Amino acid sequence: MIKNIGYILIILLNFHSYSQEIENGNAQVLLTKNFQFGLNLNTAGWGLVFDMAKQKNVKYKNVFGLVLTNVRHQKELKIVGTSGSKGYYFGKINSLVALRLTLGGDYKLYKSKRESGVEINYKWRLGPSFGLMKPIYLEIDKGLNGSIVHVSERYNPDVHYIGTIYSSTSWLKGVRESIIKTGLFAKTGFDFNFSTYRTGISGGEIGVMVDYYPFSEIEILHKQTEQKVFVSLYLQFNLGKKY
Repeated sequence: MIKNIGYILIILLNFHSYSQEIENGNAQVLLTKNFQFGLNLNTAGWGLVFDMAKQKNVKYKNVFGLVLTNVRHQKELKIVGTSGSKGYYFGKINSLVALRLTLGGDYKLYKSKRESGVEINYKWRLGPSFGLMKPIYLEIDKGLNGSIVHVSERYNPDVHYIGTIYSSTSWLKGVRESIIKTGLFAKTGFDFNFSTYRTGISGGEIGVMVDYYPFSEIEILHKQTEQKVFVSLYLQFNLGKKY
């Protein structure tokens, strides 16, 4: 009987101290999910990122995400067209924009000891990559009735010489002629969260991204080696919320 009373007293004392924590505003709700948006700057272009994560255990989160960036050739060179107009990329006959659907995880390497400290995570992502390869159109100088007019034509470096190219056109020109290239995507890096709020995400990450298109090679620059693999280093700035 005395033993049972002891158990009851222990339970009541624990409940009382927990109630005091709530009254004093010290109790913390367990945060098991988060979302974040990111601006991705990489050696092959730039783009946008969205991630949704769910806590699996104390250290690990499962993550679903989207990554949308353009993909450039490492030898792209922008030059000015005739009459000092806006520039164009010499020899670039196709542009490539990649949308990736990703699954992956975040592993917590270091948890901040205070709200204003830094939290460090290792992250990885895998998934399909859908590349939109679009032909490049340029404004070409053409002689008509003794005057020069600008005509939009699909860029062919064997026909269009530097002295005949006025400028680039709208990116949307040629979209109907685009081809979808299907491949694989991988991304790995380290994330640093510097948010001063327990529920906030603000910081950045660094790492490596890889696109691999196994079914067909992609030609971005005229008479350059066609590629199946695109590797880039990236720096990403993130904002989000835990809940």
